[in-house]
Amino acid sequence: MDVRAKDRCFHTGTLCTNSKAHRRRIVHQRMLEVTLRGLRLAVLLVGFLTVVAGCGGGDGEDVVARVGRSSLTTEDLYASIPEQHLAMMSLEDQEDAVESWVKTELFYQEGLRQGIGKDDETARRLRDIEREIVAEEYIKRLMNGVLDVTDEDAAAYFAEHQNGYAIQVRLAHILVRNRPEAERAREEILKGTPFETVAASSSIDQTASTGGDLGYMRRGEMIHELEEVAFSLKVGEVSDVIASGYGYHILKVLDRHPGAGQPSFESKRSAVLSFLTSKRRREAFDGWLREIEVRSSVYIDTSLIRQAATERMKGAGDPSFVDQIDESSGDAADAPQ
Repeated sequence: MDVRAKDRCFHTGTLCTNSKAHRRRIVHQRMLEVTLRGLRLAVLLVGFLTVVAGCGGGDGEDVVARVGRSSLTTEDLYASIPEQHLAMMSLEDQEDAVESWVKTELFYQEGLRQGIGKDDETARRLRDIEREIVAEEYIKRLMNGVLDVTDEDAAAYFAEHQNGYAIQVRLAHILVRNRPEAERAREEILKGTPFETVAASSSIDQTASTGGDLGYMRRGEMIHELEEVAFSLKVGEVSDVIASGYGYHILKVLDRHPGAGQPSFESKRSAVLSFLTSKRRREAFDGWLREIEVRSSVYIDTSLIRQAATERMKGAGDPSFVDQIDESSGDAADAPQ
């Protein structure tokens, strides 16, 4: 995971490359994921008692592959591939995608013939998949309604924060998977353990081996959840725990200086647009979540999770995990009366 917002992939310990082999691997992986997701949804919609008729293949359609009564048309193929991935695919990649569909369909149909899907465990997993797909599609449709950030919006924001775009801060960073772990790491730092020592022992970020040092960064060069915090801290100050889509972060400002020269809007246009778009979408998402929560009945009892996890890991003989559970923060919500 790299918190920089430009020219990087947000995967722990990995960076994007421009190699053809890497692109082909990504395309094939994405295509297989898309194919599997489509098949799972098809199973949910038609059930397990019969082999479905596939993605289409009616009279007059351009069928590129057929397995039994199931078929794949060119329209279905291209509709199933995100536009950004399709733009990267060569003719050979597209042919490979069709072959992936055929292989998956063969196993899918054979699985149905063997009665897979009638057992409780598979049915539960399929319900989970349906839940994720419906939620994902709903969020996608909501996001489509979020207004785009215009050049005028970006220019106004830049004019208000122009001096800030010249400032550089040198940051150290810790990334962990869950909030209790992040709270423990921050508490350790506040008690006097050097930030770099905690980063080396706790962080899953690729900078852990260098004490979490990210080097000097300007506005527009990191994900928006971290940017506002990073530029509000004083030198030597440690942030609170910050949640993002990649985990839980702790920041420390190692140095701060005004930078050289005054950047122009054109030189920062892309960074400002990216930052404001991400910020606007996150704020919209948080707003929708609050609205839904208000009109819904929500109950969470984390004490039961800790109790069950403790008993399970005691049985597995893992005392360190039990200690972690016992030390974790978070009180159970009040049970409904």
